[in-house]
Amino acid sequence: MAHTIWFAFAVMSFFFIGSPPVASAADRVTIGYIESILLYPGAVPFQVKIDTGAKTSSIDVRDPVVFERESREWVRFNIKNKNGDSISIERPVVRKPKVRRSGTAKQVRYVVKLGVCLGEHFKEAEVNLNDRTGMSYKMLIGRLFLSDRFLVDSSKKNLTKPNCPEAPQR
Repeated sequence: MAHTIWFAFAVMSFFFIGSPPVASAADRVTIGYIESILLYPGAVPFQVKIDTGAKTSSIDVRDPVVFERESREWVRFNIKNKNGDSISIERPVVRKPKVRRSGTAKQVRYVVKLGVCLGEHFKEAEVNLNDRTGMSYKMLIGRLFLSDRFLVDSSKKNLTKPNCPEAPQR
């Protein structure tokens, strides 16, 4: 009996003490389904679609170049926003999931970490590199970035402006 009580206490402690605190609705920032961000490195401005159906954020990249540095797999790629601002970026590969879009074969996508400033919140986000030709927005922000910080009002656009003093300097 004592063993069962101890086990129950240990499980409850893990879930209630070991898990991060959940922000209340009052502590979250409301954003629209379209927002402006700054993407780092480079503080490149982007109009992004907020996609609560996507786990990981995604950005339009074509022809990424994979190479090895310091015994790790890295990827070099160019990003360009709708204004024509462009930057070349090199990042270590975080993971390579196989993804299947409706009606297509599985494809490997490289996932890297990029800095994102949305409203007054800066965070390194996992972003998959994907050919988004034909999509309305060159970047989308997924749930992993949004969780516990934002509420999404799907009837609104551009409720915030990027302002992150803790973001890297250009």
